[in-house]
Amino acid sequence: MLWIISVLGLALMLAPFIFNYSDSLPALWASLVLGAVIAVTAGYKALVHDNARWENWVVGITGILAVIAPFLLGFNVLTTALWTSIIVGVVVAILAYTQVSFGQAQTR
Repeated sequence: MLWIISVLGLALMLAPFIFNYSDSLPALWASLVLGAVIAVTAGYKALVHDNARWENWVVGITGILAVIAPFLLGFNVLTTALWTSIIVGVVVAILAYTQVSFGQAQTR
């Protein structure tokens, strides 16, 4: 499941270029930064075999930030950027919650 989260982070990073909203700097930087945090943190957690849960919390909080970023940064008028950020953020937050709630045994 962590690899799926990591791929979602990469998708969020690529979304401004795929969906052509890279001309909006707040939308671009929010997607790049939040996507990178999600991808790197989930990828790191997938590679490291430990029982720590801080990585899942970071991913979950970043997913929530992706949901609220369009409203905080003012790019909620860009429909594609808005829905991309919300959908990826919600899915990432739900998957991270699942990781935290049901433990590490399901990730391997």
